Amino acid sequence: MIVKPRDIPLSIMKLKALKSRLPHNHPKISKINEALVISLAGLKGENSIDFPLSFLTDNKYLIFHDLRLEYNQYYFQIDTLLVSKSHILIIEVKNIAGTIYFDQEFNQMIRVKDGIEEAFADPLIQVQRHETQLKSWLKKKNFLISPFTH
Repeated sequence: MIVKPRDIPLSIMKLKALKSRLPHNHPKISKINEALVISLAGLKGENSIDFPLSFLTDNKYLIFHDLRLEYNQYYFQIDTLLVSKSHILIIEVKNIAGTIYFDQEFNQMIRVKDGIEEAFADPLIQVQRHETQLKSWLKKKNFLISPFTH
């Protein structure tokens, strides 16, 4: 059952509004277009998880999209959180074209596209950080956490 549906991010709505209000020859229009394309690709990636999640039994799983939780006076955001009676699964979705590999020495993800290499933050580290933050959040809210989790 989807408890918290996915909304169109405010950043996308702002970029679309800004783009529609600026003249086509504005000096910043290419940067706005680029940011919008990247944001829309990210949303498309997040939406791609909906199909496989649709096969889950509604009464056994709770699904939270775009979950934003407070952690030590700051907030962290999880793309999708899947909750059952016995497990919690953090799902972080990336929509990246090209060939990717993980550089464990420098803790980064490398994308090769059209012969150009580009470095990104390692999403595995991001999920590990989210795990730590979520466990802390759950503990503060008095949820029981099994000592046998990763």
